[in-house]
Amino acid sequence: MYDDNFGGPYVPPERTRATRMFPARSRASGRGFVVAKLRASAAWRQLIFESDLERKCLLVLLSQRAVVNIWDQPPQITYRNHGGKSAFHTFDFLVTLEDGNKIAIAVKPGALAERNKFDREFALIKVQTSKQFADDALLVTDSSFSAAEVRNAELLHMFRQAEDVEADAMVQQILRGMNRKTSLGQVVAATGLQGRAFRAGFKAIFYGIALTDLSLPVTEASILSMPEVR
Repeated sequence: MYDDNFGGPYVPPERTRATRMFPARSRASGRGFVVAKLRASAAWRQLIFESDLERKCLLVLLSQRAVVNIWDQPPQITYRNHGGKSAFHTFDFLVTLEDGNKIAIAVKPGALAERNKFDREFALIKVQTSKQFADDALLVTDSSFSAAEVRNAELLHMFRQAEDVEADAMVQQILRGMNRKTSLGQVVAATGLQGRAFRAGFKAIFYGIALTDLSLPVTEASILSMPEVR
């Protein structure tokens, strides 16, 4: 799928910054990591997840242009629970946006959160989270994003793993010269680069160079338009 031209010697990714590590094996969850290059750093970095839902959340976060940094398993915070006792919570991700705001994210399956009344507990955690730690806190469940959003995020992450400067440049040149709506397939055909152009066009959409309906899976049939010039 990708060219084996990495443009230089292999440089291993930096290790996760997580303050809490998980056991390597668990019957109850799917644990692992992704390797990503965040806008806040020039180096690739490991980002860990404890479940498939956390993996999906992480990939969707990585697909957002406004996200510049993600701290997986950041330092725990202290709060008072419903019984008035001191308790601890470790958010799954601490996200930094390009405007400087930080969002602390807790990921829980919706049914489990409801059964364990975690939504009530999270309300306490949210109001007691220091503004120095995060500007806001969000509870993300399996209903927070669609299957199409996850599928697009998974493909984007895959396509970002290897650079293709030639295909990126050719596709972006065609996109910037567009004066009407066209399909991604037509852009791909105009380049003659086939799969390379599809991957480049897919990335260009998420870089904001072209627009399409991201509530649907991005395919060659996706209709593209250009952002309005302000």
